[in-house]
Amino acid sequence: MLRRIKAEQLQVGMFVARLGGPWHARAFSRSKFLVTSEDQVSQIRSSGVQEVWIDILRGRNAPTPPAALSPWETPEPEPAPATAPVAAVSLEAEFGHARELLQSGKSVIGSMFTDVRMGRALEVDGALLLVDSASQSLSRHSQALIALARLKARDDYSYMHAFAMCALMVAVGRTMELPPEEVRDLGLAGLVHDIGKLTLPEAVLHKPASRKPGEDEEIRRHPSTGYRILNEARVNANVVLDVCVHHHERVDGRGYPFGLMGRELSVHAKIAAICDTYDSLTSSRPGHQEWSPARAMEYMAVRVDTLFDRRVFKAFTRTVGIYPLGTVLRLRSNRLAVVCAQHEAEPLRPRVMAFYSVPDSRALTPQVIDLRHSDDTVVAFEDPADWGYTDEQLLAIYAGQGRPGAAQATAAAMPAG
Repeated sequence: MLRRIKAEQLQVGMFVARLGGPWHARAFSRSKFLVTSEDQVSQIRSSGVQEVWIDILRGRNAPTPPAALSPWETPEPEPAPATAPVAAVSLEAEFGHARELLQSGKSVIGSMFTDVRMGRALEVDGALLLVDSASQSLSRHSQALIALARLKARDDYSYMHAFAMCALMVAVGRTMELPPEEVRDLGLAGLVHDIGKLTLPEAVLHKPASRKPGEDEEIRRHPSTGYRILNEARVNANVVLDVCVHHHERVDGRGYPFGLMGRELSVHAKIAAICDTYDSLTSSRPGHQEWSPARAMEYMAVRVDTLFDRRVFKAFTRTVGIYPLGTVLRLRSNRLAVVCAQHEAEPLRPRVMAFYSVPDSRALTPQVIDLRHSDDTVVAFEDPADWGYTDEQLLAIYAGQGRPGAAQATAAAMPAG
């Protein structure tokens, strides 16, 4: 895992993978070495070199500054291709595009994963095109692709988790106003972050019950295994490698595989930790029944500053909303409503679609309510399964919000609870 630092940050115990400038071949007999003395540090600093690449898997890491990441921390990535501005569309219209993208994306990801399982060379050209398509979808509508990617069947979890991570990480990177090339690398990192799991036995990976200690250890090695796979495939984007090996690290040092803490983790790894946790909690997978988006957000919010970075979590909240699209809320009027849009300035007052009367135990003709301009308020969030609804049925309700008569037609097919 390579990281670029200033020469002034070099310390004994770090493993030098590359030195900037043509002089290094004359100054040292080898280009990769472990720094074992202060004399070596002084020699490098006095030589006039300004930057050093260190391998943090083979030596000591450097702390990350508390402010925004310095440009010294990562190699210069390849610039993302220039694209024309994308016109915004309605939620309903983008759902159509997003569905097609998810289908084609499953094929691309499936082929990539099959290559890894079969021991063939990993190719990421198709994955980069998929990242660009996801970025365009998010430009047309910021929520449609994220909402759809959350709806995944157990059998599709590995593929769809990768796609959901791609969409979430691109969206959060944009919210944090990271450079476009970093955002693109975040999308690719989301697609391949769990690629090390493809080498694990299916019986271990999909075991629904508690694993044995040895099996847990196998699981905890997948970040390092993934790093090796990406290195062998010559995927040299620092952001991608960083996310692959560090997405299970936590800011209090209780993560794995290295137990790194706050400043030792890049902003990219912190984004991945939050996006990975959110999508895992809101997905149905072996040993876990999916949580509602609001329940997942509540769980994560109380773990800020222990498991998750505060600044990144705030950006994540701005991205998906305190009440993410598709969240079921109970209103003061004793109706259930599904969130269909957020307002960044007033995140606790989203636009919702009321669809169920709790006192009457019956479905209602869906009604759009903007809580910024209503006397109704949110009382609590609800689990749709408790009321006989699936996420797919809720999607059918709020996806038709922009088409007259669509929501009413959908309501007739909805369960009564």
